[in-house]
Amino acid sequence: MKSQFPNWCVIALVATVLAGCETPRVAVQKEPPAISTETAEKAESDGEFVIAAREYERLAQTTEAPQRQQLQLKSVDNLLKAGQLPEARIALEAVDVTALDSSYYARKKILEARLASLGGKHERAIRLLDQAQEARNLNPALIADIYLVRAQAELALNNPTGAVRNRIAREQYIANREIIAENQKQIWETLGAMPRERRIAALNVARDLVLAGWLELSLAAMDSGTSQAALAAAIERWKQSYPKHPAQDYMVPSLLARASDLIGRIERIALLLPLTSDYAVPAQSLRDGFLAVDAINPDPTKPQIRVYDIGADPTQAPIFYSQAVLDGAQLIVGPLGRDAVDSLIRSGVITVPTMLLSHTDEESAAAGKFLFQFGLPPEQEAKQAAQRAYLDGHRRAVVLYQKSSWGERMQSAFVAQWERLGGTILAAEAYQADGSDYSEPIKRLLNINQSEARRGMMEAKVAQKLQFEARTRQDVEMVFLAADAASGRLIKPQLNFFRASRLPVYATSAIFSGKSDEVHDRDLDGVVFGDMPWMLLSEGSIAELRAKLQGDWPHARTGLDRLYALGIDSYAVIPYLSRINADDGARFSGVTSSLSIDRTGRLQRQLLWARFSRGTPRLLDRGLKDKARLKLDTTSGG
Repeated sequence: MKSQFPNWCVIALVATVLAGCETPRVAVQKEPPAISTETAEKAESDGEFVIAAREYERLAQTTEAPQRQQLQLKSVDNLLKAGQLPEARIALEAVDVTALDSSYYARKKILEARLASLGGKHERAIRLLDQAQEARNLNPALIADIYLVRAQAELALNNPTGAVRNRIAREQYIANREIIAENQKQIWETLGAMPRERRIAALNVARDLVLAGWLELSLAAMDSGTSQAALAAAIERWKQSYPKHPAQDYMVPSLLARASDLIGRIERIALLLPLTSDYAVPAQSLRDGFLAVDAINPDPTKPQIRVYDIGADPTQAPIFYSQAVLDGAQLIVGPLGRDAVDSLIRSGVITVPTMLLSHTDEESAAAGKFLFQFGLPPEQEAKQAAQRAYLDGHRRAVVLYQKSSWGERMQSAFVAQWERLGGTILAAEAYQADGSDYSEPIKRLLNINQSEARRGMMEAKVAQKLQFEARTRQDVEMVFLAADAASGRLIKPQLNFFRASRLPVYATSAIFSGKSDEVHDRDLDGVVFGDMPWMLLSEGSIAELRAKLQGDWPHARTGLDRLYALGIDSYAVIPYLSRINADDGARFSGVTSSLSIDRTGRLQRQLLWARFSRGTPRLLDRGLKDKARLKLDTTSGG
């Protein structure tokens, strides 16, 4: 039977159908909020630094010089606070201050110094600050900023005395009493991390009476131990020697009151872990990393570590916590695990500085008393994947996620952050974790099913088979893939098969097994993912540290290695908690990442980013040449 349609009609109808395949319905693009200084400032005050950077940059495009440069510099400042160094570097180079007054030149140099210091180039940072300070007619706030960044660089160069000197100089240019109090607190924290012998050596050569007074006060507090009466007597003697010392305005009253927001030198640390539970192996991995760093710490006055096995019942965590405090622990690390942490928070027994080894949504009465949260929550990585893709210029995304509680958490975290940034989610599809054929969710994600349905409809109308080539939707700019290495190796080739090979695919550390596997990981080529330096850097100081710490540790280069690294940083970051907690721009360069602390006490990790190429992860940040910045300070310098 002949077709009832002329050939030309069939051709026209087929063309119409195929055109429909090429141009699927596009989701409505969400417009960013109206441009306003208030929006940018609120995002900054809320700690949403990437959003603040975007808003300041949008504002800059609507203004003329010099307001434009001022807003551009604020955008760079927020990129630095967010730990987005490559973007900050590019944005800062684009700020032209040549025709403006010297204050803009100085601001740019300060930002260049911060960028250099965050990249591990602390000597260069100091040289840039010297250039900034040479500018004429600088206002006190800028001079104070120069001394602040210089103090941070000196501290990173293991020169705490130099850091204190710069903090002392900074105070002369500060009028706000709260900022002065915080500056003095940072001086105290810096001195408190120095071994006694080093403080005495610095005191013996100190010519500045203010510096000498600080050193003597810190020694007096140390020698007084826990006796409040002995401390009060020592301070009275100190006052006679330094009657007009600036520490009398804030630090001395705080010491006499034993203020809860001051962490002195820690002598005893308790580590709470579920060593006899279903999570025994992960807990042991974290313990091994923690104790390995302690073993190579040569400081004779380093804290004593006591490990408590809290067992399999998370509701017992408060009992072990209280026992550790009774045993003299001045700082507690743990417990590990969300249920144990929630149980501890609800119990209300937190009485000493504590670093929880998980994130919690529970409210705590101790939130302002040095309660920190440090862990490896996958949601944090999903949010960073959203930021990474957004900063790379993408705005329209699709999400392919595992059908599990983990996958749903990843999808939810990515979508929330993506839409908060102003991006659009075009589609989201779940796949079965135990499957091997992911064609159906991929076809739905890319609208290929719609193309095939149109073909079926067309063939029914014309009553004959048609030449047909399904095309993926053309409105997608990137894919977020929530998958582990095993699933990812199957999914990425299937994305390529369905003509999505050119779509950028972003993932988290779950996509990388941790071990170099060029044969199997070639299937992941093109996938961009974030991970910790410990897993991505295999040479330089990381390799040296591995050799020094791990030896023949059986779980190296596996997923458990990330928990080992968490143990390393949980120990190494302790002396720096107060410092990075007080400064949005401060970072601790550890093996898990560059660490900062947000306003909820959570340690935020800034991941390194890599792309699989020929089966090997290759770093995307070409500026990361100085790997020495990732070397932990295990000297006695404090």
